[in-house]
Amino acid sequence: MPVKNKKFQPGVILHEVIVGAFRSAGTSFEAWCDKNGVPTSTARTATYGQSGGDKGQALLERIINDAGREVVEMSYRKRIILEAAKFQGAAA
Repeated sequence: MPVKNKKFQPGVILHEVIVGAFRSAGTSFEAWCDKNGVPTSTARTATYGQSGGDKGQALLERIINDAGREVVEMSYRKRIILEAAKFQGAAA
């Protein structure tokens, strides 16, 4: 059974960060899907959190690991901080 991922909230931000991590490595999200025999739509549902069962969680973990966990963690953290700052600015 996969470990539940507590560092990342699946959704638009996580998906964009993962896509960016693949691009920074000189490849793409779609290329990863092709190489791993995973339909792009299936992988996308995992990154957006629309398939949160064990299989979806396991797929998300594979995607994050292959995109570069450290890069994803760093970029995700930065994006969340930026989004929070936008929200705080809008609330003021």
